[in-house]
Amino acid sequence: MKANIRDAILETAQRMIRRYGIQKTNLDDVARAAKVAKATIYNYFGSKEQVYAEALDREIGLLTARITAAMDAAPSPLEKLKVFLRESLAMVREETLLFTGEHDPSYRFLSRIATARERLFSVQVRILRGILEQGAREGVFSAPDVAKATRIVGYVVRGFSTSATPSGEAPARDADPGVEAAALYQILCNGLTVRQRKA
Repeated sequence: MKANIRDAILETAQRMIRRYGIQKTNLDDVARAAKVAKATIYNYFGSKEQVYAEALDREIGLLTARITAAMDAAPSPLEKLKVFLRESLAMVREETLLFTGEHDPSYRFLSRIATARERLFSVQVRILRGILEQGAREGVFSAPDVAKATRIVGYVVRGFSTSATPSGEAPARDADPGVEAAALYQILCNGLTVRQRKA
């Protein structure tokens, strides 16, 4: 029962923070929406900051589960890579606690968000390395140094999660992550150079 109450509070807090932002989300509203007493929230978490911290943890778990679940249906390393890229880029375009800076205009929680992103990135790198190692074993990928390849591809994926482009503009959230992922997949697997035709 206690786990259910905790999950209900966190799920409600996540939903409200996504919609209203961390500054405009107060524990009175969370308690009312979760149908618990405000004192119950304090008993479980102690503070609004702790609610937010654990909501970030929960978000990482949900995003990780989403990637792995989608990959489970992929029959080959190539398909797994395609799914990994699509899901990783899609989550950046969605309203999540990790990738929407407008949730914290006061910058009070930026360090927590940055730390949470680092943790998610570490999980993504671990998943990606597993894909590349499997592909190398099966002769699908030519990657003499899997660790280096993982690091490079990982940082390319991470670049999509930056809060602004070099010009200072916000990232295009209306861009189709499927199209972007497909383009990145083609570049990674086929390269940019034109192969010489045999005479």
